[in-house]
This record gives sequence, C-alpha cells and structure tokens, in this order.
Amino acid sequence: MLVRTLRPIDVVALAAFQRRAGDTEITAHNWPRVEPESGQLPYLNLVSGSLAHRPGGQRSWVAEQAGRVVGLAVARPRAGGLVWDVSHLHAEPDADSVAADLIEQVAACAGSHAARRVFLEAPSRGRGQDVARRAAFERFTSSDLYVLSPGFKIERTDLFEARPRLRADEQTLFQLYMAAVPAPVRAAEAMTLEEWGALYPGRKRWQPSFTGSRQQYVWELGTSMVGWLEVTFGQRSQFMELLVHPRYEDAADRLLRYALLQVSPKAPVYIVAREYQPYLSSAVQRVGFHLAAQHELFVKLLAARVREPRLVTANVVGG
Repeated sequence: MLVRTLRPIDVVALAAFQRRAGDTEITAHNWPRVEPESGQLPYLNLVSGSLAHRPGGQRSWVAEQAGRVVGLAVARPRAGGLVWDVSHLHAEPDADSVAADLIEQVAACAGSHAARRVFLEAPSRGRGQDVARRAAFERFTSSDLYVLSPGFKIERTDLFEARPRLRADEQTLFQLYMAAVPAPVRAAEAMTLEEWGALYPGRKRWQPSFTGSRQQYVWELGTSMVGWLEVTFGQRSQFMELLVHPRYEDAADRLLRYALLQVSPKAPVYIVAREYQPYLSSAVQRVGFHLAAQHELFVKLLAARVREPRLVTANVVGG
C-alpha cells in the first residue's frame, strides 16, 4: 500500500472510492460539518484547496492499493501552526490499518512543520478508537453536540450581560481556561499561553473584531472572569462554545440565556458540552437543546516537554 499526497487526477478515483465503499468516514461530523450546514465531501473543492498550499491551508493524502484509492485523509493547521486537526479521515470498513497509516502520515507532516499536536475527533462507539490506538493517538476527553431547533424563544429577564472580548483579556482568559479545564485535558491541549492561543480554529490568531462571522464575549464580576463565549455564524446554522469558571457554574443558565440572545431564532443553534461540563449539559437541555451526536477526542503529541534549569531568588534564613 502507498500513502501519497492528493493529485488532481484523483478526483474520479475518489468518487469511485466513495461509491464502492459506502460508509467510509471515521472522523466526526462536528460543526460546521453538520446538516444543514454541510453535506458530502466536495472532492473538486478538496483537490483545488489542497493543491493551493496556502499558509494555514489544508493538506490531503490518499492511500492507494493495486491502483485503487482505499483511503483519504485531510488535515488543516490551526492558528500559528502549533496544532493540526484531522478534519476528514476515510477508509474502507475493514481497513483500519489503512486509516492508521494515513494519520501517521498527517502527524509526520505536522511534525515537519514544527507542530506540537495533532487532534482527531471521532464518533463514540465507532472505528475511531481502534484507528487512534494503532497510530499512537490517545483519548483525552469526550463531547456531546446539542442542537436547538429554529423558532426558540428566550426570556429577557434575569440576564447576566457580557461584553465583547478585547486583546487585553488574553492573560485573564488563559487563567479561566486553566481553572475550568481539568489538568489531563490541558496536558493534551495547551499548557502555555502560546499553546492556548494556537487552539483558535482559524488561519490567524484571534484578533478583536466587532463584525464578521465569529464573535467572542466575556463575563466579568468585579475583577473575576466568570465566563467566555464564542458565537460562529454559518450560512444555515449557528455554533456556540461556552466556558464557565467553576466558582460560577450555578450561573450557567443566565449566561446561556444571554448567549442565545446573540443568535438568530430563525436558524438551528449548535453547542458542544465536554464531559467535564455537566453544568452546561444540564443548562442546554433545560433551554430545549437535544442531543445530536457524541464524540471522542484524541491527540498525538509530537513534542516532549523537558525541564529547564532556571535561576531563582534564594530565601536566606537567619541572616
């Protein structure tokens, strides 16, 4: 079997692979890859996007055996390039070893570009766990994807108002992340401010913006950061991410009501609650969200942490 980069002439072979193999996808359909926002993988766009090789653009590989395409992997760097995501992974139903070889190639490419991590998200109880294990990826958390149907109504009483995120909030938000996310998850995702900034799912690092399709808000109480919200507007649906400080989890309903006033009731709203956010799962269900999918998250660390000696001020006792 040969794993190689995608070529323009592969469009026909990819379409034949999809028709022949049927249900081939191993990766999860996380937003915006959910209906009504996204449908089947557009092979023509995939090829043109991969060949452009823009900074921060996607990369694609195929697995070929006996002249046939038997697998496909697509990956994309996040802001700064320290993190890569396996956005699409396809292999024939009985070819988990093919899928593992493909994501090992993704990891090798990411490492050659100085990335520190590669993430893979797969449906719970699917093939992803076996494929991840074969390629030395480790599970670090799970998530539930919820959806709220159009036509919802939100009460405007007892609101906890937020303000737009500013550049000066970066250090405080990192401290919120450190407080709200368990240590094993932080070890998999981000242990430093630089790594946390690289989790932003765009080509460039986050910048203040009061317009556009992606907006962020923060809640404050005195000098404390209570919570953080990101709202992303798609063409046919909307997506929210919410993080609340553990001391203020009982305010999640108030924060969620304010968040839903920032989106349109005319389109579906999606939100993710991770396994360490039971307060958020409860809050979204009380508002009317229902469970759409359950996913497992895997990571492959490409760089080992080392302890560096450092001079510090000595405390002299008795003189």
